[in-house]
Amino acid sequence: MDNPTACAAASAALADVFTDILLEGGCSFEAFEERAVTRGHEAMARAMGLALERFDELLCLNPPAGCRAHDARPRTLATEVGDVSFSWHRLRDASGATVVPLADALDLPWGCRVSPGAEAFLVEAAAEVSYAAAARLLARKGGSRASATTVMRAMRGAGARCAADDERAARDLFDLGVKPAGETVADAVCLEADGTWVRLQGAAPGEPGRAEVKAMVAYSGKAARGRKVAREHAVRHGCVAAPSEFWPQAVAAMGSEFDLSRVSRVHLGTDGEGWCKGGGAYLPMRMEVTGHLDPFHVSRALLSCFDEPAMGWQLVDVVRDGGKEEAAALLEACVELGVAREGAARRVLGYLRNNMGLIAVDGPSLGTMESENQHLYKSRMASVPCAWSRRGASDMARVRSRVRSRRAVPARTRAGSATPLRRRRDGARELAALSGGPTAGSVPSRVGRGYEPPAASVAGMSAEVRYAAAVDSGMAGTGW
Repeated sequence: MDNPTACAAASAALADVFTDILLEGGCSFEAFEERAVTRGHEAMARAMGLALERFDELLCLNPPAGCRAHDARPRTLATEVGDVSFSWHRLRDASGATVVPLADALDLPWGCRVSPGAEAFLVEAAAEVSYAAAARLLARKGGSRASATTVMRAMRGAGARCAADDERAARDLFDLGVKPAGETVADAVCLEADGTWVRLQGAAPGEPGRAEVKAMVAYSGKAARGRKVAREHAVRHGCVAAPSEFWPQAVAAMGSEFDLSRVSRVHLGTDGEGWCKGGGAYLPMRMEVTGHLDPFHVSRALLSCFDEPAMGWQLVDVVRDGGKEEAAALLEACVELGVAREGAARRVLGYLRNNMGLIAVDGPSLGTMESENQHLYKSRMASVPCAWSRRGASDMARVRSRVRSRRAVPARTRAGSATPLRRRRDGARELAALSGGPTAGSVPSRVGRGYEPPAASVAGMSAEVRYAAAVDSGMAGTGW
């Protein structure tokens, strides 16, 4: 809740500080602005530290049950307004585990050195520019200074959380049958898939030097926006993975935007690659899947067969007019006459015949995946001489596809940031506290089969008692 009086007092105090800067003289507006931002951020950082300490003291007035004071520790966080320094109190619970009321209340991750807001900025910036440039942008906007390594770790963490979220969504959909939360209603959806290659760093001799980023985009159609045609309700997914891992996650990502129960037809656009065409097998069986071969790839393949582009364009026009069989026959005749390049033409003939059922199929206009991959992935991952680790390439592709689709990148949480060592240690302390003595909350150690329901025998009792017991247990009928 805003406090107008306090905000007015803070504004007046900052105005005094900024006026002093102007009275010093000899500065342009640019210099005044830079110094005002610096002084303002310094004041904000100090104020944030004081506010955190006040909140911590209030929380410690009513600590969680069973907790006792342990110590106070100084902390410094890199934030969007600069380094924020403060102290917080640590408590110990009955099992001896550490409890930090301030961190728990604000969901601050364990071992956090960069604030969640600054980390989100670094991840978003690093998805567009190099890690070093992202660190400079944070400092340029008045935030803390960070290293390129810090930015890389933030991106790696974001990619790991995206991967876990994608895997969870795919598992919920395909194993548990839980439909994603997409609400866009569309009878038909256009789904395009293709791969793009990036260079790997440190590849050993004999190992692949490149990795394929598999990518897809799903949209409801195209609409004119000024002089351009844009896809509507577009949702994307990209990563470095096997097809069996990629496609379930891609369908779940599609379900994050579209109501899958309302989709009856899918137009699947590919370049003819087996893993791309196989995506239809992962869609619900009730959906009618129509395959389309990207016209760009058909045209490029035909043009590669001739030294003279004009002859290739003639075959392209034949395909566009619906004569795909005729175009293949003409190409074969060109090979026999020695007009076409034999090696390239033989490969293209195989390509056309293997995908004949996908060429020039009636349906909506597709053919956007090549430019999609160029602008979304290669512009960041292959625009300058650089190489990636396999995991780093997958993390970058996941983050960029989410940012462009306006899908949230999962944030770090305190519960999710606990290390396996911390979880095991806290679990062992809790078990030790529960079994350490005959207190009200302890569980006595024992051997055997554990708890069993009470049991009694009516053997040896009268027939009436035995019959009544059988009726009560449902073993004997009553004749009603």
